[in-house]
Amino acid sequence: MKKYLAILFFLIIADQSAKFVFLKNSICNKNLAWNIPIAPGVFYFLWLIIFFLLIYFFLKSKNYSERIALTFILSGAVSNLVDRIFRGCVIDFIDIKIWPIFNLADIYIAIGITMLFINLIKNKRPV
Repeated sequence: MKKYLAILFFLIIADQSAKFVFLKNSICNKNLAWNIPIAPGVFYFLWLIIFFLLIYFFLKSKNYSERIALTFILSGAVSNLVDRIFRGCVIDFIDIKIWPIFNLADIYIAIGITMLFINLIKNKRPV
């Protein structure tokens, strides 16, 4: 369990540090991904449900790759939540011009989801 917490904290610190470094060249996204608007109360309610589901699946899983994938997803979700709580928005700073602007936390979530999907196909069983 300690190694997963270490990874979680490392990823959150890396994302928050990058956001601090690139703050001048960033945007403040008050909405969801791709700038989809959502009421704050609805957002925090859904976030709590998703957070507790991720924790539940993490604790239930005995598979190392599933736990790493869920750790990546949790890291991204928590780091973006830290932004919302302390800055009022999510700081996005990576702009590759062919995709909406994003951040490291978004990459963590995408990596985690991809890992879960690969694991699902590889093992042919749900998480």
